[in-house]
Parts: sequence; structure tokens; C-alpha cells
Amino acid sequence: MSIERLLLGLLTSGISTLGFCLLMKLSPRRLPAAVLGGMLTNLIYDLVFLSFGNLLLSAFLSSLFMALYSDLGARVLRIPATLLIVPCIIPIVPGSYLYYTLYHLFYHRTDLFLHYGKGALQIGLGMAVGMSVASVLLNAFVYVFQKIRKTLSES
Repeated sequence: MSIERLLLGLLTSGISTLGFCLLMKLSPRRLPAAVLGGMLTNLIYDLVFLSFGNLLLSAFLSSLFMALYSDLGARVLRIPATLLIVPCIIPIVPGSYLYYTLYHLFYHRTDLFLHYGKGALQIGLGMAVGMSVASVLLNAFVYVFQKIRKTLSES
């Protein structure tokens, strides 16, 4: 994959995230954070896939980043995290894999059905586990931070 292809992917993920945000009527002041998150999520996905060639790992690491970015961004912007999570995840949703899975199921091409179905499952599982791990990490961090703050305030 060339640098031009990575830049094209970055541009198209930004445009698709922007389009989704406009369709969902996200506030204009929140657009830059959502679009940047979508672009960075897609960039991480592409770079990991380019380096390792593994859909599961790519989806896991990019959704882990996306969940951390969305939560921290939501705290900074003082908005619900969902307003950043949903647009940021759009670029890595396995839409083409799901389409081709059903397409090949309809035309009884079992080998291609299994290939695309496996890819869709890997991406979906990677996304779910990445977001779950991010949630656990953030909750642990908040718990430890609150304990430290409570200990310091008692002293």
C-alpha cells in the first residue's frame, strides 16, 4: 500500500464521517472532533492491517483507540461519549464484507461466502473486544484516580 493510498483512505474516511455527522445533525462545533476521530481510527486500521495483514488485530486496535479518543474527547467537550463513538466507528464498520457475504450466499458460492463471512466476523469481534477493553481500562483509571484523590484529601 502506497502513501497515496493511505492519504486517499484518510480523505475518504474524513468525508464519510463528515457526511454521517451531517446526516445525524451533529452540532457544527462538534464536527471537527468527530471527523478527526474517524480519520485517525481509519488510519490506525489501515496501518495495522498494512503491517500485520490481520483484520481482527486491525479492528481491535483501531476500535480501542476510537473508544479511548471518544471518551477523552467527550470529557473535554463535555458531551456524551456516544456523540463521538458513533461517527468515529463508521469508517471501520465491515459493510463491504457483510454485503459480499450475503451476495455470495445468495449465489451459492460457499467458498467466497465463508471468506467474507469470516472477515466480517473478525472485524465485528475486533471492534467489540476493542471497545470493551477500552471501557475496562477507563473504568480502572477513574477508580484509581478517585482513590488517590480521596486519599490525598483525607491527609
